[in-house]
Amino acid sequence: MKPTRRVFLETAEWGAVLVLSGLFLYAGVIKLLDTDQFYLDIQSYRITPDELSWWAAHYLPWLELVAGVALFLPKFRLPAALIFAGLMSVFTLALLSAWSRGLDISCGCFGSSTAEANYPWLVVRDLGLLLMALFLVWRQIPPATCFFSRRC
Repeated sequence: MKPTRRVFLETAEWGAVLVLSGLFLYAGVIKLLDTDQFYLDIQSYRITPDELSWWAAHYLPWLELVAGVALFLPKFRLPAALIFAGLMSVFTLALLSAWSRGLDISCGCFGSSTAEANYPWLVVRDLGLLLMALFLVWRQIPPATCFFSRRC
């Protein structure tokens, strides 16, 4: 691999780590500070039953915090990136579901908001974060040649 390409990919990887970790650590803390409001935000999507919404409101912030820290540790970067990719997929599908049903919700991503949901922006933002997480997954998987030789 050319040195400039390697430097570019390493810089992009650290940029994605900083963005995803920072956002998820912030989001986790905000949600933990007001789990009752986060529960109401989850309920506003009208997707999950009350009990599942309660569990999500109380345990999802901890998952976001643990994965946000794990992303900084090279040994745990792949599992953390997979968690983020899964969460961003679920979050995007939930937004699309609410948008298609005409619900005016507070996203609940970074605390409660009284502003009207801007669905196109929220979906684009979530897809961008999903792409960052998938980029990190891709960066953690060894090249195909490593699977067939012992030179890696």
